Amino acid sequence: MAQLAQAFPDLVSRVRYFDGDIVVQEGEPDDSVYFLEEGALVVEQEVSEGSRHVLKVLSNKPDADQVVPFGEMSHMLDGKRSATIRSSGGSSVVKIEGRAFEPIFRDFPEVARMLNLKLVERLRDANAHVKELTKALDPPVLREMVHQSRILLREGEVADELWQCPAGILYEVRSGGARTEIDTDSEGFIDPLPFFREGRWPRTIEVGAGSFLLKWSCDRPADVFRFHPELALRLLRTGQ
Repeated sequence: MAQLAQAFPDLVSRVRYFDGDIVVQEGEPDDSVYFLEEGALVVEQEVSEGSRHVLKVLSNKPDADQVVPFGEMSHMLDGKRSATIRSSGGSSVVKIEGRAFEPIFRDFPEVARMLNLKLVERLRDANAHVKELTKALDPPVLREMVHQSRILLREGEVADELWQCPAGILYEVRSGGARTEIDTDSEGFIDPLPFFREGRWPRTIEVGAGSFLLKWSCDRPADVFRFHPELALRLLRTGQ
């Protein structure tokens, strides 16, 4: 940082911030890149009027081997800040003006390498976040196309699986072997009440060839209600 300041005295500056001071403001145009030399910074976004969500805390010690870059996304993209960053306690920050980066990348390739590594880290974090969101939005089900008719639920056995049949044919099989076609509930669930009560299947059910099944694989049965809240209401109202 000292070498950068000597080489570009008009484009590189060191700023001291006190507790609560704003370093960058969400929504404001700014293509500068910053490096935290010492102290801690809080990164936060506005989620509603007057309400803010803390995304992360950046920190660096005086004897650290490297400074901590931030603000590089705005420099690389549209030049507007996506979050507010404020000082938590006293902090020391180096600011590099955006127009300085072409000669800096040429003369100080280690700075370019540092920022590239930071971008890779951000992409890795973003991918992990997308996976978590996908997991939260995608029902935890195993999908199966039935190619040959088979018994799916057997009377008297422990109801430890939850099945859904969005499309297909189901039969109730009686003790004498007689088969009667039956319907699922309005969302395709097959006898869900015994599953949630940790009971036993009240009847034997056969699934026909060509049917499409979903098998729920939840650690907690109540997770199903996040995707099908109406099922919880039906179970409470009718007990079916």
